[in-house]
Amino acid sequence: LRYAGAVLEWDQETYLPPRGAEIRARQLATLASEAHALFTEPETGVLLENLDSDTTLSGPQRVNVSRTLEDYRAQCKYPRAFVRELSLATSASYHAWMEARRQNDFRVFAPALSGMVELKRRQAALLGYTEHPYDALVDEYEKGMTVAQLDALFGEVRESLKKILDEIFVQPPPDDSMLHGRFERDKQWELGISLLTAMGFDFSAGRQDISEHPFTTNFNARDVRLTTRIDERNFSDMTWSCIHEGGHGLYEQGLPFD
Repeated sequence: LRYAGAVLEWDQETYLPPRGAEIRARQLATLASEAHALFTEPETGVLLENLDSDTTLSGPQRVNVSRTLEDYRAQCKYPRAFVRELSLATSASYHAWMEARRQNDFRVFAPALSGMVELKRRQAALLGYTEHPYDALVDEYEKGMTVAQLDALFGEVRESLKKILDEIFVQPPPDDSMLHGRFERDKQWELGISLLTAMGFDFSAGRQDISEHPFTTNFNARDVRLTTRIDERNFSDMTWSCIHEGGHGLYEQGLPFD
């Protein structure tokens, strides 16, 4: 399958996506492009500009408006066709990654990865940057952060972390045989729920489900959703996923609701 404009091809002899995957990808792409079109209407910009100069707003409201206005201005730089293309390629990459993981063969995923890297380069160019392309993209996750700052930050901790790793590697490997065997899916699920409960995750304001790749998403602090995966041959996969995603979930549930 080739999506117009994307550097991405699937060899049907190598990879066949699950039934409905292509249709679902098109649905998501349509929703993404429609949402983008609605959000970037000029009327939205006028509303946000007016709110941004409203001195009667509270502190949290001003921050909310300011961040939304920043997002609006960034989204206005994307052509609608690009939004659709990126959505299609993202869906395709996800299914290619799952198949590559199943086959333990990076070559299955390589074309999709190349396509995504090219699209992300185009996205950075659309947003604009001064020094490094990733400066335009990292700002979406950490406002004001740059590659230069990240290099300096990781440079400071690299040596100390290397010393810790060197000390670990000279030790005999631990016996991890207890992690491998046959662990029933339902019992692992129950263990994961108990771990999240012990961590303080509020299931009255969230839930957990199964996915191929664990992730956390939230719609507000009272609707936080986690996912985990279960391998009946190794329960550590589920355990660490629950603990990791549970940490994200606790952060999201701790955000202001009102």
